[in-house]
Amino acid sequence: MREETMEGGRTLSTDLADKMRIEILGEQLKPGEKLTEQALCASYNVSRTPVREALKNLDAEGLIEIIPNRGAFVVGLSENDIRDLYTLRIQSEMQAVHWAIERRTKEEMASIEENLDFMRFYTERADSTRMRSINAGFHKAIAAAAHNRILESTLSRIQDYIRYSVHIRPYLETDLDAILREHRAIFKAFRSSDPEAGSAAMKKHIENSMKRAKV
Repeated sequence: MREETMEGGRTLSTDLADKMRIEILGEQLKPGEKLTEQALCASYNVSRTPVREALKNLDAEGLIEIIPNRGAFVVGLSENDIRDLYTLRIQSEMQAVHWAIERRTKEEMASIEENLDFMRFYTERADSTRMRSINAGFHKAIAAAAHNRILESTLSRIQDYIRYSVHIRPYLETDLDAILREHRAIFKAFRSSDPEAGSAAMKKHIENSMKRAKV
């Protein structure tokens, strides 16, 4: 049976997998918890087809494990997994900013600068929640400007895993000035068209992010 497509071309299973992924990372669905199709259908008000597809996708990501004749169980991510993700993120973000500085269009440069302007705005207002959201937009804009769809997709998944993980300490108001300075250093490399400086500034920023996250 063909799966129903939602507005925007997304399927029900993709939407369900996204919701479940966030709940697994935030441990609303806890490690070791058994996931039954019947309960998931009732909880998310969907049929069995999107549930089965969502479970397959999450199993492929390693966030759950489907054991034959036993069922599906939540695996989630440990603190060690998050530390490994930060290591992968450093290398991926360094390459992304290097390519973005070389390849970005005027429109992409404007998008990155606009995100930085919003970061300045929310830093001045000590709004740590909005700052975190705009920060994610800044990094996604750089990944898009790198013009490499595989790297962009990989980075998006790594960033989302880290962003929604229960192991990550939320931003504090006292963090915001340092975070803004680090992003200004990255953007300075865009203005001077210096990929090496951009990679170095990004490396320092992600390393500091890991320290702030307390993992």
